[in-house]
Amino acid sequence: MKPRLNVIWNEIYCKRCLLCVEVCPVQVLSLERNEIEEKDGCIRCYQCERYCPDIAIEVMDEKGKG
Repeated sequence: MKPRLNVIWNEIYCKRCLLCVEVCPVQVLSLERNEIEEKDGCIRCYQCERYCPDIAIEVMDEKGKG
């Protein structure tokens, strides 16, 4: 698992379908070098976590807990 600013991404579970990237309303997720990268600006809407078919993304709450 690789911690990001607000998102924990599990590279083992992820099949790189890019659904998380597509559903992000503020477009802070992208696939770079075969990894999901997060830029500043996450609004913690949980859409990436909700729609991930592989349970590969977890959004952290404001206190840094999933």
